[in-house]
Amino acid sequence: LSLEQIEALAPTHKTVRCKGCSNSCLLTVNDFGKDEHTGKHRRFITGNRCEKGAGTFDEANATPNLFTYKSHRLFDYEPLSADEATRPSVGMPRALNMYENYPFWFTFFTQLGHRVILSDPSTKKTYEAGIESMPSESVCYPAKLSHGHVMNLLDKHPDFIWFPCSKWERQEDEGAGNHFNCPIVASYAEALRLNIDELRTTNMPFLNPWLPYDQKEHLKKRLYVELVEEHPELMRDQDGNLPTQAEIDAAVEAAWAEDEAFKRDIRAKGEETLAWMEETGTHGIVLAGRPYHNDPEINHAIPELLTSFGLAVLTEDSIAHLGTLERPIRLVDQWMYHTRLYAAAKVATEREDLDLIQLNSFGCGLDALTTDQVQEILEAAGKVYTVLKIDEVSNLGAARIRVRSLLAALKNQADERAEEQMAPHACPAANFDITIEAPETFT
Repeated sequence: LSLEQIEALAPTHKTVRCKGCSNSCLLTVNDFGKDEHTGKHRRFITGNRCEKGAGTFDEANATPNLFTYKSHRLFDYEPLSADEATRPSVGMPRALNMYENYPFWFTFFTQLGHRVILSDPSTKKTYEAGIESMPSESVCYPAKLSHGHVMNLLDKHPDFIWFPCSKWERQEDEGAGNHFNCPIVASYAEALRLNIDELRTTNMPFLNPWLPYDQKEHLKKRLYVELVEEHPELMRDQDGNLPTQAEIDAAVEAAWAEDEAFKRDIRAKGEETLAWMEETGTHGIVLAGRPYHNDPEINHAIPELLTSFGLAVLTEDSIAHLGTLERPIRLVDQWMYHTRLYAAAKVATEREDLDLIQLNSFGCGLDALTTDQVQEILEAAGKVYTVLKIDEVSNLGAARIRVRSLLAALKNQADERAEEQMAPHACPAANFDITIEAPETFT
């Protein structure tokens, strides 16, 4: 701009909510007037967590983001309408183990004729709504959010809330020593039941039985006991009939099949994304964490941050089935999510177009172990290890710096490989003596 144009500037600013995604970032838009040549406003925007808020994100050229795909595949089920439902409505919090098990439980209760009510997507207000009942300041942010999701369900008035406990997840890798759930994921529903006073003052039934989620036949029997025998008032249909054991069995079979279909779809999408990366020459990042890291309020739009750099984003469960980990590893491999994480790291070491970034929630004691193991798997293959520690603080400045540092390191590695391929091949040193007798004349 000329001096006269600069002196004539009359900047204005306003605050608006970004509508690019569910994060709804509070943006400050500074407007410096129209550009005489383009006719467009000169704007400087702050407060955005990704390039969508800055207005520089091109949806047409968007690279795959499996966090978005998984979120829709996980929670976009259509519940029965109030007229279609024949049994009481059931509320489920969008938190912790539901990020792994919701397809199962939605299908199970829908098959029995219940209307499933899901709590709203997480926001900062979700956290604030449950802050009074949190018994520990040191527990991870995903657990803290679950208090707010229960409060959100209380506002929706389902007939009861379902949030079961489970010591084990499904066995996904036969080579692993066990398949335990994280202790918080396994049991935090107990903390919610004991600490949220509104569950007692409103007389809201909060069912959180311990279930053998990994054993289908045992699960059928336990669900009949926990639901039909223990809470018949919540299971009667409009004619007063209770579900039979056969109906419970059929609902479990349908739910089990849907859970497997959900996992198949995620894996198929991972393979599809890897093929797309090969076709387009795009680099990919496995943004690996736990199932609840799919929550935008927990991951703070880091997947969108990565796609803004032109990187395809994959989840750990979309590619873990492609990796075979050499065992034994240094740690006791007994946690299902950890096993999946290690396998995904192994896949990343086998492809030049793929790297891994680990998401780690503050307050997670178990992940203090996984970070060391994942680092060893990656660095043993010459890969760069990056971990992003996240909690309720949503400032992405540090994360952006770490991502840019990773990209710089990857570029250096690519340049070094290119130089090695361009360099003339040296003759290996001989390990023996050669004696040459010179002829009398040379031509």
